[in-house]
Amino acid sequence: MKSSSTRFVLLLLIGLVGLSVLGSAQGTPAPLGIVPTPSPQPLTVSLWTDKSVYVIGETVAITFTVSQAAYIYIYDIQPDGIVRLIFPNAYSQGNYVSAGAHTLPDGLYRFTVAPPTGTEQLQIVASPINLGLNPPAFYEPFPLVGNDPQSATNQIQVQIMGIVPVPVYVSDWTSFQIVTSYGYTPPSTPSTPGYSYYYPFYPPFYGYPGATWYWEGGEWHFGIPSSGWYWYFGSDGSWHVRITFRFGTGG
Repeated sequence: MKSSSTRFVLLLLIGLVGLSVLGSAQGTPAPLGIVPTPSPQPLTVSLWTDKSVYVIGETVAITFTVSQAAYIYIYDIQPDGIVRLIFPNAYSQGNYVSAGAHTLPDGLYRFTVAPPTGTEQLQIVASPINLGLNPPAFYEPFPLVGNDPQSATNQIQVQIMGIVPVPVYVSDWTSFQIVTSYGYTPPSTPSTPGYSYYYPFYPPFYGYPGATWYWEGGEWHFGIPSSGWYWYFGSDGSWHVRITFRFGTGG
C-alpha cells in the first residue's frame, strides 16, 4: 500500500511540473528570429525597345518591367564601346519605381540614335536597395561611365561592392541595329512632269498634308494609283500607307 501511494505522489508531482513548464512556455514570447518571416518574391526584370533596327536620327522608346518596387539603372553600350548611364539621367533622376511596366523617355527628353552604325546594347540593373550608381551630379544629360565595356564593368562593380558586400540585384539585356538607311533609294528626279515643286517630298521624308506618292514601274509617281498601295502624308506630320482596290472593268 505504501509503495502504491508513493507512486501516486510521484505521478502527481510530475504532472504538476509538466503543467507548470507548459504554462510558462505559453506565456513567454518566442525569441526574435525563431519564427521565420515571409520572404519577398524573387525580383525579376526585363527590357526591350520599340524596334530592332533604327536609322540615324530616329528616336528610341525603351520599355521595362519589374516584378516589385526597385531601383533601376539602364546602361547604353554604343557600337564603339562607349558606355553611358541613360537612366536615371539629368532629366529623370527618380529611379525608384513601382512594380509593373514603365516606358522611357518619361519626360521632356528623347533618346535619339546617333553614329556610329552597328549593334548597340542596353543593360538594365534592378535592385531592392540603392546601389549608389547615380552620379553625384549630372554634368552630362547621360553620364559617361567608361570608354569600353570592361572598364565600365569594373567601375560599376567597385561602386556596388562599396554599398553592399553581397549585392542583391538582377539584370537583363537587349540590343538593336543602327543603320544609315532602310535600304531604298528614291529617284533623283520626279517621273511626273509638272510636279518638280513637290520633289523631293517622297516618303518617308518631307511633305505637306495631303501629299501622296506611289511606286510604279520602278519610279515614284505623285498622286494616287488606280489600284495598289501608296504613301499619304497626314496632318499629324507622319507618312501613312494606304491601299486602293479596283474591282471590275471600268467603262
